[in-house]
Amino acid sequence: MTIKVTRKKNFYGGLALIKLYAGDQMLTKLRNGETYEFEPDSNLVDIRTTVQGGGYSNKIEVNNDSSVIVRVNPLSQTLYLIGVIGIILALLVKFEFFIVSLIAFITTAIIAFNKSHILSVESDPGH
Repeated sequence: MTIKVTRKKNFYGGLALIKLYAGDQMLTKLRNGETYEFEPDSNLVDIRTTVQGGGYSNKIEVNNDSSVIVRVNPLSQTLYLIGVIGIILALLVKFEFFIVSLIAFITTAIIAFNKSHILSVESDPGH
């Protein structure tokens, strides 16, 4: 009886390793597109992830023989791309816009780190 956790491939945050936790114990660091399987100590396990820089995921309760998918939060990804485009355009147009865009980018990055990744159960034999 194992639980399989797969990190979906994505260009956004692809270089950062995601730490996978079962309860309070760190199990491994997942690379982009990597899958990790483990045998839990009990039938129900709380799983969550963190990423370097302070981002974290939702916490989910998973049964044995479940498959979990780790995805990038689309809101986080969209805000990041808007911020980068805004900074580039501000540099090309006027420096004062750069300062405003930089403040907006930092603010959206802090908001986006609230849930940088989303965990979802792909298959759960208990339900």
